[in-house]
Amino acid sequence: MKIITGFDIRVDSEGDGHYGASRGTRVHKGVDYYCKEGTEIRAPFNMIITRVSKPKTHSEMSGIAWQKGKSTGRMFYFQPDKNLIGKSVYKGDVIGIAQSVSRDYGLPNMNDHIHFQVNK
Repeated sequence: MKIITGFDIRVDSEGDGHYGASRGTRVHKGVDYYCKEGTEIRAPFNMIITRVSKPKTHSEMSGIAWQKGKSTGRMFYFQPDKNLIGKSVYKGDVIGIAQSVSRDYGLPNMNDHIHFQVNK
């Protein structure tokens, strides 16, 4: 699913971005794809962007909730194009601009990335 950023799954000294990777007492529920702050983020497939979604309440980080048929999910760590909320987008459409997750988390050794998650 490289269409999101064009890069592979993040693995660095701060953690592993693969699905199911350890997060202490929990497991990672998505996949983290490398990117650089300012990168255009593209839709990985045709979907409806249902709303803005935040990964944590005390953060400037942002993202979206999406729907495709009966499947739903979220994508984080980018500033979404708010004009697309409630609209259909198509695979490859630019849906936002990557933010710096490493700066927000205060972890300079964490590579910036986009989190992609399927809920059901």
